[in-house]
Amino acid sequence: MLKVAIVGCGKIADSHASQIQWIEGCEIVGVCDREPLMAEQLSARFAVKRHFTDLTALLEEARPDVVHITTPPPKVTSM
Repeated sequence: MLKVAIVGCGKIADSHASQIQWIEGCEIVGVCDREPLMAEQLSARFAVKRHFTDLTALLEEARPDVVHITTPPPKVTSM
């Protein structure tokens, strides 16, 4: 079983979670977001057992094999 985690629970995370669930032998073992409600809601929508607000806790407790980073890209300022 390949254990997958998602960091960043915004809109694009839903797309990642739905595709991960189609892959045989994969399980989403945790999701993480700085906003507790965002992590809780993504967890509920995709029946993920654990949600976190702390990345270190996610990595230590869920012990994923793969982490999808779905946070927004940094804003680029003009030079």
